[in-house]
Amino acid sequence: MMHLLRKELSELINKQMLISLVMSFIIIAMLGSLMTNVLTDEFTDYGTVRIIDQDQTEFTQKIIDRIQEDGYTVETASDFAEGVSQKHWSEAVLLPEGMTELLFVQHEQCQVHSYTLLRTTSNVSISMMGSSSTETVNSTINTLLSEEYLQGDLAFLENPILTVPYTQANNRTVQANPSIILSSLTLFDQLMPLLLFLLVVLTAQTIITAIATEKSDKTLETLLSSPVPRTTIIGAKMLAALIVALIYALTYGVAFLTTVLSTVSGQTESADIGNTFADIVTTRHYAEELLLQIPAIGWVGVIAQLALTLGITLTASIILGGLVEDAKNTQYASLPIMLMTMFPYVLSMVSDIRNMGAVRWVLYCIPFTHTFIATANFRFHDLPLFFCGLVYQIIFLIVMVVIALKLYSSDLLFVHRSIFSKKSEPDKN
Repeated sequence: MMHLLRKELSELINKQMLISLVMSFIIIAMLGSLMTNVLTDEFTDYGTVRIIDQDQTEFTQKIIDRIQEDGYTVETASDFAEGVSQKHWSEAVLLPEGMTELLFVQHEQCQVHSYTLLRTTSNVSISMMGSSSTETVNSTINTLLSEEYLQGDLAFLENPILTVPYTQANNRTVQANPSIILSSLTLFDQLMPLLLFLLVVLTAQTIITAIATEKSDKTLETLLSSPVPRTTIIGAKMLAALIVALIYALTYGVAFLTTVLSTVSGQTESADIGNTFADIVTTRHYAEELLLQIPAIGWVGVIAQLALTLGITLTASIILGGLVEDAKNTQYASLPIMLMTMFPYVLSMVSDIRNMGAVRWVLYCIPFTHTFIATANFRFHDLPLFFCGLVYQIIFLIVMVVIALKLYSSDLLFVHRSIFSKKSEPDKN
């Protein structure tokens, strides 16, 4: 028993496995560190309150002073456009002119405007959207009113402030909550990266395993020696792997959509269906006003980048599959593709890759990144980045195809196997 166990372990635990484990540990640690830095930058904004003071009274100055006493950093500007252009604001609170008079003279409810700038549709940004400054300012106003001024008018103090949300994107502004607008966009923007990740991983694993198995069984050598053109052989393998991957991705996509729709329908009573439909129509109208809807030509571009990504995946898988010694090592061969897909996939879900500083240039070198941010490029009109990514993917695919053809047109596949085999037979002569 122990002899068989040692034999199995010696076959499974080899130099290739150890190298892949070390590489995986290093790369995942780098990804974790990068995500920590990104989330730290996102949550750092919670300590900064951005205020547009159009009232300019003693009371509004007391609001600012109290917020600073509570440990917050306060930034001010004359309007939201100035804050966005000069101080890179993403959200702010506007104290309107006449606010002090409404509160202390007329004892009427006052509207405070909350502004949010949409730059991305990522999950973290949605959850944090426009909440920091608004909640802090409203809480401070209520505290000051209850402590110093209208102590006898309890009915008025119950709700002295009404927050009116405004959302800005693509140099346009609408009076609407940003989370409501994004709710109509994020279903596809979250589903597409998931399907793309599944497509890439499943396609790579399928084709690498198929080629490694044929190579191990000596059928690949026989097939390449046949009169059939090698380009035809490579094309057939790519197409077969693509069909299988599409079946997997379609299955997962339908299951995901079914789960989402069943959850929504389960939480919505029949009496509310009409209101829900009206909300969807209104939300779509807001997205159209902000120019966040992707035009038809944009969807053509997104599909083109998706096709290029699959082409790169298939070609890279053919190359890696040809370099694998046997079918047992296919999981290690697909590791580079999996990790290169995981980086942009995870980061695109938690933040905006396009605004990640110097790190984004490293991510742009990964061809899969441009497909993950394709919808964001069209929603926020970053067309130069989209077309640069499209050209880069085309060039990358051409290079990979040339390498694959060179590899399969030579005997390097079988020479590689003899050079890197675990043990070589001694020359008896």
